[in-house]
Amino acid sequence: MNELYQRRLQRHLRQMLKYLRLVFNDHFVIALMFFVGGLGLAYSNWLKTVGPRDTWILFVIGAFLWLGLRIGRIATLIEPADPVFLLPRERDFQEYLGHAWRYSWWLAQLVQVALVVLTMPLLVLVDHFSGLDLVMVVLTQVLLKDFQLTVSMIRLYDTTAATRQLFKSSWSAPWSSWMTWVVSLLGVGLTLFAGPWEGLSGSLVLAIGFRFWFRWLQPRITVAWRADVKLEANRMLGIYRFFNLFTDVPMVQGTVKRRRYLDWVYRWLPADQRHAFGYLFSRGMARGTEFSNLVARLTVIGAVLLYFSGHGWLAMALDVLFIYLIGFQLLPFYKRYDNIVFTHIYPVALKRRLANFQRLLTVVLSVTAIIFLIAFWASNASLVEVGILTLINAFEIYLLVALYAKVRLA
Repeated sequence: MNELYQRRLQRHLRQMLKYLRLVFNDHFVIALMFFVGGLGLAYSNWLKTVGPRDTWILFVIGAFLWLGLRIGRIATLIEPADPVFLLPRERDFQEYLGHAWRYSWWLAQLVQVALVVLTMPLLVLVDHFSGLDLVMVVLTQVLLKDFQLTVSMIRLYDTTAATRQLFKSSWSAPWSSWMTWVVSLLGVGLTLFAGPWEGLSGSLVLAIGFRFWFRWLQPRITVAWRADVKLEANRMLGIYRFFNLFTDVPMVQGTVKRRRYLDWVYRWLPADQRHAFGYLFSRGMARGTEFSNLVARLTVIGAVLLYFSGHGWLAMALDVLFIYLIGFQLLPFYKRYDNIVFTHIYPVALKRRLANFQRLLTVVLSVTAIIFLIAFWASNASLVEVGILTLINAFEIYLLVALYAKVRLA
């Protein structure tokens, strides 16, 4: 079982590395460097304005650490065929899950430590935490994540019979899910508002208690095969959806929705032969969830970042970055219907098809640019800055549509 998990883990890491190379290309790395540098500079400047009177920041830190506990789940790497082929070795499969636990534990705890390190300057300025207090905050966060991972490990098994024997009632998986988040919230709140010692003590008792609870359960429970396959599929789907924001991922398949409320929009679209592909692309963009959801997510994220990043050069750089990402991600939509034979017998020239797609791309990017300009103006930007950003957006959209898209798609 050890060799099985190691082989699957190596194959999984190779696949993730392949997609990471596509995500972190040269252009995106350069833009990310500017973004992280600007964000760090803004954070450093903001720290100079923070004092002990800003106690509301403790609530923000608490929410940040509590939501940060969501990062990191158990990577079981279970495949759909495992319930058939590995069922006879179910007892040995617990060793396999143990390897999955250890790999996921270290990966998740590194993230938790990094999150606490980001909040350390605020804890020192607002609540006068000492070095020992900060160490206890790190340990508390690690113990709370350990508690959550232990509960997640328990949920990989069918505990109905064991818990009915002990408590005369069954362990409810939904109840355990929301219970972990309520208890974790109490642990974070206890650390920030009662004291680091109190939070560390409570988290330590919680983590050790559930470790012993799992040790008692393990010989008496069986693997929940179907639920585990579904959990792993959902975990990988979340990762693939992130990669799908930057490149085409075959594992992510969109769905089609009717969207009757958009029918009035298509009355304004030309219905002649010259705009046949324009009508097809517009319908496909609106009714398909893969590309429309991608545009909606990036637009919302970009608008929020523009609003909170101020009205300087950082906001303008974010605007340029997100418009580029949206335009770049929409290019594969041009070949969305190439596998449909009827699109090849339309009496429409390829130049006309490209022109129709460029028109759709212009409309989508223009609407996105308008939303970004509204968010930029709402962040107290002057009319001069809004005008400069408008010219930048117009020039960027022209380059993306008229030059880059034409060369890339040809």
